[in-house]
Amino acid sequence: MSWSAGPNGTIRETTDDGSAATVKVCTYDQGTLDGSLAHILAQGIGLSVTVVEARQGGHPLVVQATADPHRVHTENTSGCSTVRQALALPAGGVAVWSAPTDQADRIGRHATTLLELEIARNESKQLLAEVDSLTNQVMQDFEELSLIRALASSLELPQTEEDTDEFVLASLMPLVSGVGAVSIAAILVDDSGTQKRSPLWTGSRLIPDPSIFELIDSHREELRLQPVVRNRNVGDGHCGVPGLDEYIVVECCSEGRLHGWVMACNRVKDDTDDVPWAQLGFTTVQASLMETATNQLAAQLNNIRLLRQKEELFTDVIRALVNAVEARDPYTCGHSERVASFARCLASKIGFTTAECERIYLTGLLHDVGKIAIPDGVLQKPNRLNDEERAIIETHTDSGWRILQELEALQDILPGVLYHHEHWNGEGYPDQLAGENIPIDGRILAVCDAFDAMTSDRPYRKGMSIDRATGILNEGAGTFWDPNLIQVFRRHIDEIDEIRINHQPRQPASRPAPVDGRPIIGQPGFSVPAETPQASPIAE
Repeated sequence: MSWSAGPNGTIRETTDDGSAATVKVCTYDQGTLDGSLAHILAQGIGLSVTVVEARQGGHPLVVQATADPHRVHTENTSGCSTVRQALALPAGGVAVWSAPTDQADRIGRHATTLLELEIARNESKQLLAEVDSLTNQVMQDFEELSLIRALASSLELPQTEEDTDEFVLASLMPLVSGVGAVSIAAILVDDSGTQKRSPLWTGSRLIPDPSIFELIDSHREELRLQPVVRNRNVGDGHCGVPGLDEYIVVECCSEGRLHGWVMACNRVKDDTDDVPWAQLGFTTVQASLMETATNQLAAQLNNIRLLRQKEELFTDVIRALVNAVEARDPYTCGHSERVASFARCLASKIGFTTAECERIYLTGLLHDVGKIAIPDGVLQKPNRLNDEERAIIETHTDSGWRILQELEALQDILPGVLYHHEHWNGEGYPDQLAGENIPIDGRILAVCDAFDAMTSDRPYRKGMSIDRATGILNEGAGTFWDPNLIQVFRRHIDEIDEIRINHQPRQPASRPAPVDGRPIIGQPGFSVPAETPQASPIAE
């Protein structure tokens, strides 16, 4: 068997019986492992090295090298001063070269050592690459956990739409550096889930609202399945939208309810970005982090929605209680709502927080709930009450406390309900508290309750003018009412009077009548199957 040069860089292999086959020869392609190693071997031993394809039934020297890859195999050539040597390469090829006979052993050992060193070097590089990859993954996981922790730590859910917007922006700020974005936009939808709101930006506004709405609509179907990542090609001015080099869009959805979308815009450039092929833009790593953070945000937004629904239901139940009171005393229709609105306004002027203002509003709605226990003859009397009847009316604060005190959610409003008829001088009821010993909610409601009573029409008199009512409040400051509260009330009387003027009492709902004998309320038409008569047992 012998080898000879064939066409197009191949070796022609001739067996002893005269048959021939062509063996593929690999060039020193630096992009392949075997080609790179062959090039290193050639430089190290100073000889021309060829990479031969290892195949079954091939040249015996190649077969031997493939079967025993840990040493150099040598084939002596009769009548020649050189020998042919072969060494298996790790990617499946075989390195073949011709060496002087008297130096064959040294060259073989040197080639083996070179190959072992290079393989060890490549394994070391691979291990370092794996370590770097694991390090990057750990750092990415740490950033993701830190971001999730930052979102999860926002346990105080916002109360208003403005507070929700601030909550969303605060939640997204850690994500900006986490994904390396110039700015992130949150495009929320309204309660119906159909109308997009103006985007909230963590930084500069990179594109106008219509452009971002159009971009989201173009990806709507894909976003239901996965995040969308788009990077511009090298040489392009943008990635389809002027002002955007790259972007990630993630749908913000929880329990099947769409809250909006979160969009990271333009990756922050670093020093390597001067190299065209280093401009990688956003990757699936950033998209995964965006998706995780957005899912956490969606869960929080869903909690906010559920909390608001709960609060609305809670308020509606309270309004039902108020309606029950006013249904028995039609002359005071709207009184509780007006007092509640006055109280909320006055509380805001003395520094109450939003949550505290809402508490005083609920207290105002329920401050007269105890009148449910007052007999109709007293409650609905069109004339002035006598002393005995007034004593009965004065029990409504205690009755209100008894009605509400077993409700855990209403514990905070009990002081206002119980003490809104206490006087600053200690001559009120029910406990004759005086001065600042009267809880602040009771003092606020006392002023607002008196103002509305004086300015409202009653069966036995017309409502007073604003000037007359405020004059009486000023005269009673320090006797009946907190003098400092009266000063604040008078200072903001125009705003309070505007609330009074614009107040519209709730109109009782009209019950829908049946149509063609079928009720609108409920599901008619359910039939109860008739029982089948059982046969009488046959007497034996």
